[in-house]
Amino acid sequence: MIKKVGVIGVPYNVGWTGPGVADAARALRDAGLIEELKKFVEEVTDLGDIEVNLPPRDDSDPKLLNPGQVEAVCRALATKVHDALNAGYFPLIIGGEDGVLMGIIEGILRALGPEVGLVYLDAHGDFNTPQTTPSGLIGGMNVAITAGRGSKELVEMFGHSPLLPPANIALYGTRDLDTKEAGAVAEAGVEMYPAERIHQAGAQSVVRELLDGLGARCDHMYVHVDLDVLDEKEMSAQCLPVGDGFSMDEFRATVRGIAGSGKLRGMGVMVFNAAKDPKGSEAKKVAGLIAEALAT
Repeated sequence: MIKKVGVIGVPYNVGWTGPGVADAARALRDAGLIEELKKFVEEVTDLGDIEVNLPPRDDSDPKLLNPGQVEAVCRALATKVHDALNAGYFPLIIGGEDGVLMGIIEGILRALGPEVGLVYLDAHGDFNTPQTTPSGLIGGMNVAITAGRGSKELVEMFGHSPLLPPANIALYGTRDLDTKEAGAVAEAGVEMYPAERIHQAGAQSVVRELLDGLGARCDHMYVHVDLDVLDEKEMSAQCLPVGDGFSMDEFRATVRGIAGSGKLRGMGVMVFNAAKDPKGSEAKKVAGLIAEALAT
């Protein structure tokens, strides 16, 4: 059972571009996330936002945009996540975007040791490198960086590489990979559970398969959610929507199944586009969905 949740906000958009993402943590809090969590969890504490003294933005390398700010946010997140786990919290990281994944993983590793598995819920693979990226955005490279591939300054920012071996990473709900990216995922041996397969077999069945593989190899698991894993018809405040996404039921069944293993140690919910949600109705959907999914 998840009994003590600590909510950590990321009010930054450093590995991506565009409006709305930096406001996501505020929007989800304003939508009643803390109150929704309290319906299902014994203790919920808002641990506040990370605070980062960002260096100037540097987009001088079109194949690796803004690495200095990404690293700064990752370092702050690593400390915040580590401290939350050491205090007995289940860290729930909200807001921001996927480019800061490395900081979350580092914080978990510091607190719990090396046997950590990453379940990455996203329409995209985020497994590009500067050699394959079509955009230069680190938010499309973060899983590869976590697996030890890509820019040396980011791969080795915490003094050890890879953060996770590829065998400890699973892409889940994937349905939009670049051609070279797909080849890199296969070559690395990262497990992939495409959205189509989950639609056909059912989330509960696929989660059991995931737990038999990744779950058996890892003592601890972290679930990272880019909200574009959901179908846009279910939740429209997305930055990069892709058709044929998850229903709310598929999302709930996935998170509950992983939590039910007793190994889930944290979750991140990111890339909510508050600019597409002026009335807050989509944020309320997400707040309720997160709480229901963690209600094991």
